[in-house]
Amino acid sequence: MDAAWALNVRAHFVLSRAVIPPMRAQGDGSIIITASNSGCQYDRGMISYAATKHAAIAMVKQMAADYAHENIRFNTLCPSFVDTPFNASFETQMGGRGELEKYVAEMIPMGRWASVDEIANGILFLPRNAPASSPASHW
Repeated sequence: MDAAWALNVRAHFVLSRAVIPPMRAQGDGSIIITASNSGCQYDRGMISYAATKHAAIAMVKQMAADYAHENIRFNTLCPSFVDTPFNASFETQMGGRGELEKYVAEMIPMGRWASVDEIANGILFLPRNAPASSPASHW
């Protein structure tokens, strides 16, 4: 849990706090935190991962409330499983690639893997197009 917390929550907090002063100086900014669909739902067998992703989303909501008056927006991008080598540990944990494929088909609303391009497009979209009147959102 300590390693998951350090990567999925603390790292986002530390980096966000580091970029706020220049954003404050320029009068606005946009911070995008990558969370996961595991932070929006409950994932079997992924206690530390899911708990830290839930925490990251809560942190973004709080930071958005704290910095909205300075025109600094926060968003979380919450992708489902993206077919990358990152999933190797999940494959092992779930009993192999076939079991993970089954899980994705049954539990992910679109029933498929997300692509790296879909995630990149979300990251490019948010700073320009997320509503300025909404200081926090989850995509």
